[in-house]
Amino acid sequence: MKKNKLAPSLLAITIILVSVLFMGASCSATTAKVSNAVMTTSVDDNSMPTDTVTEFPVNTDVYVAAELHNAPDDTNITFIWFFEGQEVDSVTINNGDVSDAPLWGILPAELVTKPGYYGVEIYIDDREDPDTKTEFTVK
Repeated sequence: MKKNKLAPSLLAITIILVSVLFMGASCSATTAKVSNAVMTTSVDDNSMPTDTVTEFPVNTDVYVAAELHNAPDDTNITFIWFFEGQEVDSVTINNGDVSDAPLWGILPAELVTKPGYYGVEIYIDDREDPDTKTEFTVK
């Protein structure tokens, strides 16, 4: 009787494929990343920061500028803003079909009403850890 040596290999491949399919629901395979985040008082017409600061006055708009790289079409980028560790605002934008570009977010002046320690985290799609986190002070 001839033994089928292919059966164990097919079984192993099937188990691996099923495992990958189940993991796919909980992990992101995107190559997108955000880098070089800086706090700024404004952005220019090319979405580039006009300056780099770490401190803002109360009741002013606060901007974060960064770079998006290797983003597939329809990648979601989420900005989550914090004051003293508590979330104060969250905004999600979509890159459309732009793969590499500057991007920016704003915390409006009406949410910058108290002096203290603030921060912004930028996430790609459903990632659990931020691609970047930037902190700043309001005085």
